[in-house]
Amino acid sequence: MNRISKIAVLASAAILPMTGAGTAAAAQVSTQETTSVSTSVPDGFVKPGPNTIVKRTTSAASAPAPSDASASTRAGITLKNINGPSEVCGTTKLQKTSGAGKTTLVMTVSKSVSAEMSTEVSVDAQVVSGKLGFKVTGTFGVEDQTRYEVPKGKFGYIEAYPLYDMYNFNVYSGSKNLGSSWAMKPVGVCFNQWAE
Repeated sequence: MNRISKIAVLASAAILPMTGAGTAAAAQVSTQETTSVSTSVPDGFVKPGPNTIVKRTTSAASAPAPSDASASTRAGITLKNINGPSEVCGTTKLQKTSGAGKTTLVMTVSKSVSAEMSTEVSVDAQVVSGKLGFKVTGTFGVEDQTRYEVPKGKFGYIEAYPLYDMYNFNVYSGSKNLGSSWAMKPVGVCFNQWAE
């Protein structure tokens, strides 16, 4: 299981249910030489589900380099086979609201969220930051608003979670593949909304 490096103060890393979104198992790290990169979602993160409204604070970025490109080395460490970005939602709740229908729930979120990086494969954060184009130990502002119409006789909910751009890559020491790793940049808000 991947351990997650929390850089800034975020409440809990426990997986909280998000209606309509499932959780995925963490990828097993391979120490054999290979050019494949794991693209599964690490523990503590989920792909946006059908009840999730994704709103980006920043525009989508393209991959920083072709998948066979290497980063500049630091102590012989390079990054190769970079895939991404792909959108994932965190499971640390930023904010929540609820109310009985008929009503309109409105939620505005403006929070600071830390970038995330896998700690399963040891790699200098400066190497990853230099290659991906963002500070993997940094904190980023995410903000947006959503509205949800709650039908009469129902009770409505909105929960906000951070949205990340996730990059997967292989870490190499010389020609030896040390394994797959990942880093994530906060880029917006995942609003999970439903009525019961």
